[in-house]
Amino acid sequence: MTNTIFKNQKLLFGVAIAASLVYCMAMTSMGITKFYSVLQGGENYNDFPTSGISLIRLITNISYLTALAVYVNWLFQKKQAGSTFLDICKYSIPFLTLAFIAYPLSNDIYMYLHYGVMSLNKINPYLNTSDSFVSSISPFIHWLQTSTYGPVSMFFFSVSALFVPISPLIAVYFFKLICLGVHTLNAYFIWRLLNNSDNRSLIVMAYLLNPMLLNEQIVNAHLDVLLANTLIVFIGCLYSGRYVWGILAIWIGFLVKTLPIIWLPLVFAFLFKQRRWRDLAAGFLVSLLIITLITYTFLPTVAAWESLLNPGVSNATARSFHHLINLCLSWFPNITVETSQSILSSITSFSYCIWIIYYLWTLLKSQFRKDYSEIDLVSNIGWVTLSLFLFATPWLMPWYPSILLPIAALSLNDLHFVLTSLTFALFPSIILGGGGGKNPVSILTASITVIPPTALLILKRKFVRIIGVTQQS
Repeated sequence: MTNTIFKNQKLLFGVAIAASLVYCMAMTSMGITKFYSVLQGGENYNDFPTSGISLIRLITNISYLTALAVYVNWLFQKKQAGSTFLDICKYSIPFLTLAFIAYPLSNDIYMYLHYGVMSLNKINPYLNTSDSFVSSISPFIHWLQTSTYGPVSMFFFSVSALFVPISPLIAVYFFKLICLGVHTLNAYFIWRLLNNSDNRSLIVMAYLLNPMLLNEQIVNAHLDVLLANTLIVFIGCLYSGRYVWGILAIWIGFLVKTLPIIWLPLVFAFLFKQRRWRDLAAGFLVSLLIITLITYTFLPTVAAWESLLNPGVSNATARSFHHLINLCLSWFPNITVETSQSILSSITSFSYCIWIIYYLWTLLKSQFRKDYSEIDLVSNIGWVTLSLFLFATPWLMPWYPSILLPIAALSLNDLHFVLTSLTFALFPSIILGGGGGKNPVSILTASITVIPPTALLILKRKFVRIIGVTQQS
């Protein structure tokens, strides 16, 4: 029996390696082809080349689905993967290497580098749009607005942009190297924080080799890997009682990407309930000092601060319930574009209002719980973030839910959140492309993004019952 299990594990490992290799080759083929097509005067990076793309996309999806199936199978087997972090890294090296080699399909990396070049040339990217400055990266740019990424992100953009004069390809891979290093560091931090967990190596391995994290945070080099780092540090500070340092970590996360700002009221409410007046006062002082410093340096105007809110997608939808509604409205020829936009605007406002009510209710409940602890605070942060993405975010990119996975790894007392966030994170990357369009692929993409996690929320009681039976068996 043991030999059969061992052979099955070797087979699954081989299938995973093969699928990852095919995925790496397909992504690199698409990415490099697009890169050189742009340099030769091709169309916008997102629009070409068209010949052969469907077949390659099919290959990438099949290989991703295969790797995903192996990953889920491994999770259900609950096989431990070594007794030390170094052992886990040895198992992970082939997958991490292939993720690093694979060339990004997303053109966000070019936005990062272009903003970095602007910063190196003393041009404030929060006051000047991307098309106001010409660099060797300009042919790849189609997002013609000011930067939506914070000053901490800009530092890493600028360091990577130092290599642009040598070759944009080198700059791309240097930033990917940063992403690879930070992702590995994130897994190590989780390893340290799970010191007393029986499933320590399983959880860390599951995080390190999560297909969505490998694809979005290393292959496509999205800076959410930096945000995940600050989140893990924040949770570590919270669990160790270093609350002021935790607040500082949240602000550093905000200076990577704006999302962490929604966590601050929950933290302040926790400190208020615990009557930690010194930590509360110090947290307010730290927040005030950071806001003042940033205002007098990187974000000197209201418009610069508003740039962080990504105004370019204020009326856009993708991969969300809002996008499904938008697609349904497009099927009615009598509904004009103006009417459709008005309906979507009303729905968006309503969804945000509902989310705010839920957020305030979460804050209120925390004040009346006698046993409200740091673990409960982390769980609440996870739920308000998940609900924001799932129900109140019209423009939902596949890498957004990746920030839920560090919380899932460190809040195992809430198994419902773990499964829901894992489902929400794994599914969006299955269909590459078509997220914001109005074709059948877009319908499928949006559906598999939002429906599975929503179903898990609705079936919470049944899920809890199933988990209880599984644990007993």
